[in-house]
Amino acid sequence: PQASAAGESSGSGGGGEAPASPTAAPVIPDPEEVPRCHLHRKANKACKFCKAHAVYLEAKAKAVEDRKAAAVERLRGAGGSKAGAGGNSEDRVPMPSLQYFPQVLRDRIAASGFYKEHLGLQDFQAMQVTLQTVDSCEPEVRGINLDPAPSQFISIVYRLLNYKLTEGQLRQLLTAKSPIVRCAGFLIVRLGVHQDRYWEFFSDALMEVEDFALPHHKPNERLSEGSFVEQLLTKDKYCDMALPRIAVAQRKVLNERLVLYDTFRRRYEANLKVVEDKYSDPDGDVRVEVCNDEGEWTSGTTVGGASLGRRRVTVPVRLENGEQRHVNIGMLIAPPSRGSADSGDLTVSRGERKGDLLDRQRAAQRDRAVAVGKEYCKFPGRRTIRAGGMTFFAGDMKPEKRKRGEDDGPDDEERAREKRRDSERKREDEVKMAAIMEKYLGGSRGSGAQDRAGSSDVMGPDR
Repeated sequence: PQASAAGESSGSGGGGEAPASPTAAPVIPDPEEVPRCHLHRKANKACKFCKAHAVYLEAKAKAVEDRKAAAVERLRGAGGSKAGAGGNSEDRVPMPSLQYFPQVLRDRIAASGFYKEHLGLQDFQAMQVTLQTVDSCEPEVRGINLDPAPSQFISIVYRLLNYKLTEGQLRQLLTAKSPIVRCAGFLIVRLGVHQDRYWEFFSDALMEVEDFALPHHKPNERLSEGSFVEQLLTKDKYCDMALPRIAVAQRKVLNERLVLYDTFRRRYEANLKVVEDKYSDPDGDVRVEVCNDEGEWTSGTTVGGASLGRRRVTVPVRLENGEQRHVNIGMLIAPPSRGSADSGDLTVSRGERKGDLLDRQRAAQRDRAVAVGKEYCKFPGRRTIRAGGMTFFAGDMKPEKRKRGEDDGPDDEERAREKRRDSERKREDEVKMAAIMEKYLGGSRGSGAQDRAGSSDVMGPDR
């Protein structure tokens, strides 16, 4: 009775625990434990004790899988509810993929003086300021002895991964003005966040068309922010650092969505030039068509003017089913009222079909998987070994150097013929010299040999 009364008072009073949220995942209990059979070391299908233990093991495994599935659903639900929360959410972002951070690089970062002396005492805002002062966004830099050392950039990223960021702090990194801060945010998502939330954090950035000016990029290399994020999702490495592996099913879904984003980015650039003429009216009432992530088009009408600025410009649209939402101008076209649209103008045309783009992508993947000529191995076997402050290179030369050597056909053959002629002349000279030595020094060489042979024997009688 006392326990029940205490429970009622804690549930009704102001100081008790808050009631469980209706969206909270139900607790999945463990099945009642059944001990192993005491008669058989190996499971026997005819034994009732072995059968009971086998049923228990199956139920236990199923409970574990159900808990994992419930955790994933919780992450998905949290991601969907936080999509528009901005920096107001104080919930911690789970980092289940942090365990796949490269162990060697992790140890180097933890042992570096920059990590121990500077980053250990900084808070989130101070790390943001420090991040804007770094001169490279590569994972490793060369020291005085040419030994690789963890860069300040990757050290800050690793510190932020262990900082237990909130949803608001992570979105603050992803929407910062500094490109290198946004790059750190993208890497944090790719290295730590569960892969089911990649699309939630990356979908807006995939539409960016502004140049992503990072310190390690070459001056003549143009890379948009959307292309950079797409490479993070499609490639297995960032520079030379391995990224967490994406499941096959998840990668297939991502590839089917990403195949459209090159067209979306080109349409975004085209719509930026005409946004003031077409979508600046605050009353809207422009007949448009909207494309979703799956490549499906829906008719609608604008109900307002486009947002200001050049980044992530959206237009409010009411779809034919009555739903109203803000649509990125990369997914928006205004088809002509009469006649057919110009296929080359992406502001009025849908562009290529998703099926054709997928076929082309799969054909390119098959071509990359097939060996061409002698280049059947992408890795030539060249290794870099560092010991005692020195750097050693071992293995075959690079493929382009080998290929360049193979391409020198006529000069190579001429050098080989010249080498054979030199070796033949050398052998002829040796034969002639041996004949001369045999003719003029044959006897003396024989007597000398006999003398040497005789001197090695036991001394005989005097003559």
